[in-house]
Amino acid sequence: MRNGKQVLKITVIGIGNTLMGDDGVGVAVVQNLLPIISTDMLDSVNFVIGGTAGIGLLKHFRESDIVIVVDAIDVRAAPGTVFRFAPDEVGLVHLRSNNIHGMGVPQLIANSRLVGANPETIVFAIQVGDVRPNDGTLTSPVKAAVEQVGELVVEELQGMVYL
Repeated sequence: MRNGKQVLKITVIGIGNTLMGDDGVGVAVVQNLLPIISTDMLDSVNFVIGGTAGIGLLKHFRESDIVIVVDAIDVRAAPGTVFRFAPDEVGLVHLRSNNIHGMGVPQLIANSRLVGANPETIVFAIQVGDVRPNDGTLTSPVKAAVEQVGELVVEELQGMVYL
């Protein structure tokens, strides 16, 4: 409780492989948010640079009331196109975090539900352009979307920090 209101446990996770160009966009969004987030919000929200952590991210789904995931997506839209959805709306099959080497967002959500955790989950996804090896470099349209998604995440958080 804070000021007589229940405080939600909120986590923002940036997912992606920063070695693969635009695939690292989720990480870039969280990295860009950290220096500009207010102290009050930092005290209320857990920001996680998830990278390619896979199953290691499951604890955040188990420990949070709300999880905001930022990831790359490939649905053949224009690079830099921003999407916002709940996982059950679209099935999450096109997120770039789906891979054979780790556990992607769909598997994290499914496994969290199997263990009784079902936080409200919001996904912000950015259409990739180039996902070839290119350490930490985003294409121009994807880089432009980083700031836009950061603003959208902050707007979501401002409405959530207290019940």
